[in-house]
Amino acid sequence: NLIINNVDMPVINEYEVLIKVKAAGVNPVDILIAYGSIRMIQNYKFPLTLGNELSGVIEKVGSKVREYKIGDNVMTRMPINKISVFAEYVTVNSNAIEKKKKNMSYVEAAAVPLTGLTAYQVLNDVLKVKSHESIFLPGGTGGLGGILIPIAKKMELKVITNGSENGYDRLLKMGVDKYINYKEENYEDILSNIDYVIDT
Repeated sequence: NLIINNVDMPVINEYEVLIKVKAAGVNPVDILIAYGSIRMIQNYKFPLTLGNELSGVIEKVGSKVREYKIGDNVMTRMPINKISVFAEYVTVNSNAIEKKKKNMSYVEAAAVPLTGLTAYQVLNDVLKVKSHESIFLPGGTGGLGGILIPIAKKMELKVITNGSENGYDRLLKMGVDKYINYKEENYEDILSNIDYVIDT
């Protein structure tokens, strides 16, 4: 049962900040958590406030916090054991936040932390990619692809993806090296010697 309810205002410790939430990212993992589908990986105790990523404004800072101040615009992917961003206020350790870029809206900033961290970790930590290698992202026109592509290009990878004609111009502007229109071509017939594949 998903319900809207009132909770107490969270209280910060000396290393935390209190953030007024301006926007929260909604991800497939939130639905999986609600249904208990990931309990083998992370067994959350219910009742639980859902939500993993947000952007907002700092309203209080703990006595040991030095790098942030009241009024700072920030974004975060909450630590796994402290998800709770579908709320008006959250507390989080200051080492888990980042200042929001000025050219990003709150909504844009709230969509970056979880997906961006996922993209970076899979490329850097899991695959340990090297520059000039090739990567194929089937279905790269979605949310994860939208973050994976610029990070992969920054790592100097050759990026190939597929999608409908609707995504063609947008993804070429993002730097995709080859875009396959799946309605006209089958990637299995035209791709070979690809170093990595990430099924988005």
